[in-house]
Amino acid sequence: MVEWRTTTLEECTDILGDGLHGTPKYTENGEYAFVNGNNLVDGEILIKKETKRVDYSQYEKYKKPLTNRTILVSINGTLGNVGVYGSEKIILGKSACYFNVKESVDKDFIYYIVSSPTFKQYLESNATGTTIKNISLKQMREYTFELPEIGEQKRISSVLRKIDEKIKNNRA
Repeated sequence: MVEWRTTTLEECTDILGDGLHGTPKYTENGEYAFVNGNNLVDGEILIKKETKRVDYSQYEKYKKPLTNRTILVSINGTLGNVGVYGSEKIILGKSACYFNVKESVDKDFIYYIVSSPTFKQYLESNATGTTIKNISLKQMREYTFELPEIGEQKRISSVLRKIDEKIKNNRA
């Protein structure tokens, strides 16, 4: 029997933070997209034609340590949109929380945890603000869930990924 243990998002990540709490200097033809929570759609970072852009100097000034183990979650306004970072040229706005999943944890398993209805319910239940809902980084770090050993994490995320692929193919 596989043992599951109670853990927190903080215990499964090397770093957890959010984006810029201000306005960068936008450039019409900038190389880097300024991404907020509304750019996170179905596990991807959606960079639209109307997404604001910044140049390299603004990127260097405001960049975050995003890696191939980074997951993004919207924490301001629309709560719980999720995107997996895939080397896109971006800087983050304050409504996007980022965290880098530890090597000892399956990133895909954590993606499914933060994409779950249970996580979204946690966000809604703990949100502050009346007009614009917000979740603090502290609340993100404190999110508690059950975590199996790494082999079981990989088996579960593999099954869920295959189901997601079938759904995506059926929509096409």
